[in-house]
Amino acid sequence: MRKVKFVAATISAALLCSHVVQAQDRIDFGDDSSIFANDGECDDKRFTGEGMTSTTLLDMDVGRDATDCRTAYDEGKLRLREGANPRIINPESFANQARYGINFGDDRSIFSNDGECDDKRFVGEGMTRTTLLESDIGHDATDCLNAYSSGQLSLREGADQTLGRADPNVDRGRTEIDFGDDASMFANDGECDDKRFVGEGMTTTVLLDMDVRHDATDCRQAYNAGTIKLRD
Repeated sequence: MRKVKFVAATISAALLCSHVVQAQDRIDFGDDSSIFANDGECDDKRFTGEGMTSTTLLDMDVGRDATDCRTAYDEGKLRLREGANPRIINPESFANQARYGINFGDDRSIFSNDGECDDKRFVGEGMTRTTLLESDIGHDATDCLNAYSSGQLSLREGADQTLGRADPNVDRGRTEIDFGDDASMFANDGECDDKRFVGEGMTTTVLLDMDVRHDATDCRQAYNAGTIKLRD
């Protein structure tokens, strides 16, 4: 009898383990590109539980704190919020983008998903009333796509509808360097935050992988001024 109970318990445990693994397999935890990644707290607002950070949850951290969230989830300290999507939706895959011929980008802006478009390439009643920032270009996709598809936005005259994806922003004045774009939250602050460079024109703060090729204006200006150079 004891042997039968032991076998039954073993099978039940195996089935439970299999269920947990399968459930986790259905969750796309993303990557560790958040500035709050690997701090022992989950910053992905799709989750809830004691393993979450106590600070404000930002849309830009969804799918970008993978290690912290996966670890807490495995330890039973997190669960998906009711209605949260276990998959990370990339707005660039939306069929409407192909339909309109516009690259709306992604939702990395801290102002994304607030019902107002913050991408200064657009104009119309669907736009935010706050100051438009270069760093939000191509990073408020859902809001801008929704407003555009409902007729509340139009592209500004001369605006880049492709975000330069087909023709990367390359400075050919002095050398073949792809400076990228200004998508970093630290862009246009007068300091280069791209860790590929070194020199007095660099920021004195911690250099992050997520800022590589996303502080183009600052880094290009510093490079052309001779205050930074590529690392050896």
